[in-house]
Amino acid sequence: MPSMFTAKVKDGVIVTDGIDLPEGETVTVLRDGREVQEDELTPEAEIELEQSTAALDRGEGIPWEQVRAELQRRHR
Repeated sequence: MPSMFTAKVKDGVIVTDGIDLPEGETVTVLRDGREVQEDELTPEAEIELEQSTAALDRGEGIPWEQVRAELQRRHR
């Protein structure tokens, strides 16, 4: 299962379009407050997103806890 995917909301429920999630699975939903069309990403941006996701899957990146702590320090 991919670690990141796009879903839509239908009748107040998140519909994952072909991604099977185990019952009771905890997920994090990020919402940017604007409508996003599937065709907004250029082919280059899609490749970059896939490469970035693969790097995160390999453990390359900054843990969320570290990012959150840095953001909290900046906004004090």
